[in-house]
Amino acid sequence: MLQEKTGNLKLGSIIVLFDREFGTLFFQDFRGYGNLLDDAEWLLERTPQRSWGFMIRPITDGERYILWIGEYGPHVNQIIREDIISDRNASFISKILFDHANRKISEKMVNKRITIEICKKLLKSKIVQDFKYYICPRKRFYESCPHINEIYRVLKEKYSSEEKVHYSLVAEVISEIKPCNDVIICPLLFPPNSFERIINLNEVLKMRKLGEIKIIDQNMVKII
Repeated sequence: MLQEKTGNLKLGSIIVLFDREFGTLFFQDFRGYGNLLDDAEWLLERTPQRSWGFMIRPITDGERYILWIGEYGPHVNQIIREDIISDRNASFISKILFDHANRKISEKMVNKRITIEICKKLLKSKIVQDFKYYICPRKRFYESCPHINEIYRVLKEKYSSEEKVHYSLVAEVISEIKPCNDVIICPLLFPPNSFERIINLNEVLKMRKLGEIKIIDQNMVKII
């Protein structure tokens, strides 16, 4: 058991949950039993708004920064799988979390540096690599969905702003995107109603101030 190897390790006072449905949750100033599994399962018992995901916790062994990762499932307060990794990238993330716990870096900064995308890029953990969101988180979809700009670029290249376009042609362009590999349900692809997909796209375009899919009637739109 990994837990048997951690007797001399210092456990960090911050735990981060990456949840399939509820996104990223930070628990600061955490004081538990001083035992990785017991602390994790105690936290799960008191976090009803969760589904499936994993948590990370920074630990140190002397001057070495290490990262503990535990996977959990729905309806049970147990860790299913766990990893302890201490390579350069894991140490980098562990140190950031310790610095935040010690008030050396701001919450805004740690939120930028500790994301599921960064964890997937840096951490050699099957738990992390297997993780998928159930539905693309709203913040991610509106602020950083990589498909929005590409869809809009293709539409602007095909159609002028004065041209009336049947909504099915816009839906066809949307349907050609490749789904993200860490999301099960994409707001651009999942709705069975094509018009709803266009509405979802349009909301993001307007929020980012890129442009607009202007609805003319029940069949036609303009690409503004």
